[in-house]
This record gives sequence, C-alpha cells and structure tokens, in this order.
Amino acid sequence: MREENCKDCRYFLQHYTLNERQLFRVYCGHCTYGRIKRKHPDTRACEHFVQGVDDREAFVDREFLSKALLQYALELELLPEILGPFPEGKKPE
Repeated sequence: MREENCKDCRYFLQHYTLNERQLFRVYCGHCTYGRIKRKHPDTRACEHFVQGVDDREAFVDREFLSKALLQYALELELLPEILGPFPEGKKPE
C-alpha cells in the first residue's frame, strides 16, 4: 500500500503562482481541516485524511475564475496590452 500524503487529501488546497501567462503549482498548500495549517504536498497524511480528487479533475466555477483573472489583469494593468487602451474615463474599477 502506498503512503498517503497531503496532496491526495480532500482538505489539502494546493497553492499556485502565475508567471507571465501560465499557472504553476508551487511546493506548498494548506490544510482546511479545523484550523488552517500550512503543508507541503508530500507531507505524511494525518489522522484526518480523506481521499480527495486530483485538483485537475476538480470542478472549477468558470464565473469565479473569470472574475479572478479579470481582477488580476486589472491589478497588473495587463488589459491595455491585451485589448488596447481604455477610452478616456472608461477604465473599469
């Protein structure tokens, strides 16, 4: 039997970073069982382990993701690069 690790647990949330225009997994995440605790994907599972699904198979709410990406683009002022400059006085808040 293979050893159970945090990355396989339903309570583990993997952290990511955006570099240029790609999303990358970073070597950390956190456990949401009880108090939030910082963990690494290969940390040995604790007594609260519940088998989860691979995050690539997990449902992602498209509306939430779209809003998050738009907000990130606005914060980095990437939209003018992508869409061209905003008309004077029309920049979204």
